[in-house]
Amino acid sequence: MKRLLFALVVLVVFCVASEVNAQSTNLNTDAKTLTYEEVYDSPYDINKLFIHVQPMYGELFSLNPTIGFGLKAQYYLKNQADFEATVRTPYARNFDLMRNAAFKNSTVDNEAKAFSYFELLGTYHIKDEELDTETKFILFSKRYKGDKWAATMPLYTVIPTKVRRIFGARLGGMAYKSAVDYNRVMEQQEVTLISDEGGEISPDESVYGNMSTAGFYVGGSMTTIKNVAVQPDKIYGTLVNDLIFTTFFDINFAPMITVDDIYIDGERYSAEPILKNVLGFRTGIEGKFNRKISWAYGGEIGYRPGLKKSGFFLLVKISFPVFATQLKNQVESFGK
Repeated sequence: MKRLLFALVVLVVFCVASEVNAQSTNLNTDAKTLTYEEVYDSPYDINKLFIHVQPMYGELFSLNPTIGFGLKAQYYLKNQADFEATVRTPYARNFDLMRNAAFKNSTVDNEAKAFSYFELLGTYHIKDEELDTETKFILFSKRYKGDKWAATMPLYTVIPTKVRRIFGARLGGMAYKSAVDYNRVMEQQEVTLISDEGGEISPDESVYGNMSTAGFYVGGSMTTIKNVAVQPDKIYGTLVNDLIFTTFFDINFAPMITVDDIYIDGERYSAEPILKNVLGFRTGIEGKFNRKISWAYGGEIGYRPGLKKSGFFLLVKISFPVFATQLKNQVESFGK
């Protein structure tokens, strides 16, 4: 786990370190001079609403690994705050490891339910500033076609641009439910379930049930926004960089954790002995582009509240397409 955390931190530092400062007009690319015309450089002129269709996410969750799809919406309120809502669920039972195992192996009366995850999050912009920086562009020539582009060492140039940097305070709520392998949990925690009659559950039973968790996040984030396009005056196409990149860290507190009791032939075995963990954390990155139709990516790692010794998770998600709009419905008028 420490190695995974270290790797993610190194990735975040590498991405953030790509932002540097300076300004110029004539640029050098491997001893070649390039002149250009600025089309726009407006990091504050971004879309207000982003709708992410997530055809694939993969989550290595120690309680229940899943692969599935999701949907995310994000809205920017002027330059003051942004809000997002997320929902995820597996494709089918075969992509929901614990539910599938319960379907095949369970010997108890409980029916395992599908995994689902919901989240609402708001970020208040504590500091929102514009800085001078430099942006690296790969120079793509229209003369390169097919395999010629793939076999050519691409030239690049560095152009002085603006960057918007936002430091945010995050607050949100989350909830998830999942099927659980009680045998593994009882072995990890060294506990057992007791029936209403006082007897321990048999070790020969294959015990699967469900749990649900609800709580909230508090944390911080840093977002960098570039929204720039330039037109070189030679053989190269228009150069665009419109990346919105966020790094974040959250602390999670979940006071509501419910673990279902187990029933075998109508006899109840209380889940009270199973130990719960109400605290967790996560850190991660997210990137998207300021275009009407584009794509986005994200990754998280951390420890999720729920059952003790079963909270570690690693999440990777891809969004395509991402639809975006400025929510403007204005028609300009001109007098005759």
